[in-house]
Amino acid sequence: MKIKIILFAVLLFAVNAAGAQEICACSEALERLTVKIESEYPGFEQKTKDKILYNSFKQQLREQAASTDKTKCFEVLKKYTSFFRDGHIWINPATAVDQKGVVSTKLVDIDLKKFKNQLKASPDPLEGIWKNKFEWTGGTGYEIGITKNKDGGQLGFVMSSTSGFWKPGETKFRLFPDGKFEFYSFDKTLKTGTYELYGNSILYFREARAVFIKESPQSNLTQQQVRQKVGEFYGFGIKKLSNQTTLLSLPSFDYPFVDIIKDLVTYNRPLLEGQKNLIIDIRGNSGGTDNAYQILLPYIMSNSIRSMGVEYLASPTLVKGLETYLKTASDDKEKEEEVEMVKRWIGLFEKNMGKFVNVGDSTVSIQKVLSAGKGPDHVVILTDKRVGSSAESFVLKAKQSKKVKIAGTVSSGGLDYASARMFDFGCPEYLLQLPTYRSLRLPDYPIDNIGIQPDLYLDKSVKDWVQFCVEYLEQ
Repeated sequence: MKIKIILFAVLLFAVNAAGAQEICACSEALERLTVKIESEYPGFEQKTKDKILYNSFKQQLREQAASTDKTKCFEVLKKYTSFFRDGHIWINPATAVDQKGVVSTKLVDIDLKKFKNQLKASPDPLEGIWKNKFEWTGGTGYEIGITKNKDGGQLGFVMSSTSGFWKPGETKFRLFPDGKFEFYSFDKTLKTGTYELYGNSILYFREARAVFIKESPQSNLTQQQVRQKVGEFYGFGIKKLSNQTTLLSLPSFDYPFVDIIKDLVTYNRPLLEGQKNLIIDIRGNSGGTDNAYQILLPYIMSNSIRSMGVEYLASPTLVKGLETYLKTASDDKEKEEEVEMVKRWIGLFEKNMGKFVNVGDSTVSIQKVLSAGKGPDHVVILTDKRVGSSAESFVLKAKQSKKVKIAGTVSSGGLDYASARMFDFGCPEYLLQLPTYRSLRLPDYPIDNIGIQPDLYLDKSVKDWVQFCVEYLEQ
């Protein structure tokens, strides 16, 4: 688990540094993408056993790419990545591209020094400096200035960004007096909807699924209050359904929400410890990190957890990322042990480039779970077709507990090749995500494109899944 956390941080750096490169012609983009996937995707050999089919498909795309301009190229690249039927392979435009391959949004002419000096005296709660601290993995980080616009509303402009495609001064969004907004997504496509301002400190764009936290002037909310409200905006919550049953809703295990989940459990222990039944609703949870659900295990597990290990595909991206991490961590005395471990990993990867490497000591791990002492006697976990990655890992572990039942439909089936990270394939106008390891369950117990079956299948005639589970548990 530790290597996943380190790789998450360092591989993002490698991608974000790619912003100064030239935009690729479509044939070049396809060629670079195929080279990257064929050499660094852990599931490539398994997914292309029929070489005649794969090579024929690739040749057809090459012919299509040769006559496709830059504005339509994404459709060709998406068709290629879709061939592998792996939810951890993900490609998207990093920016909108016009007929000439040039991109921009309207620039704001503003004196930053004057803007910052005026903030303390401004009575407008929206004016200030904001950051999207709870951005989803793979997204772009922004520092945004909000100032008054000529039309009576407010305008949000980029002060800094982790993406090379968003320049200081570009317009990120507009806020109108009637509560509506115009919002440019990471690829600069326009979204509209309604926004909500909470406590003069949290700005939520409902339809854009984006949250910005006020940095200056400083918020009056505590960090815990901020996390609680952001969690509510995104659908996290816990509530008592009856005298016997509690409902816990966890729509994501992504990295920005780890502390939100910890708070949810920590500050609501009576609802977990004092109830006979617990329903955990993870429908729509596409995963994130295994760290997110660790705090729940003492309440739902009746025994230790047995898990198969993983093998990382040794690649230049992994080595480069780890070397970048060493440059930032080498002077930190608290990370001396971690630094030595990373050096060992680099040595293993360099000696086995292009091969699979198990950095652990065994193919199987046993996780001992210390019981919380008090907790529910019966647990139901709600799943659907959108549950994937680390959320499926949670289901796989929870199924080993004697007091857990899985209810709903089969999960998405995306766990054989995981720990997905952003990769640079030489065309910065696109964002590419690839998994970095394969599970040692393979080939005996595949989950990709199969999913995890529920213990209780809920068909279409069941309209209210939560109520069904309440009745099931309390009968």
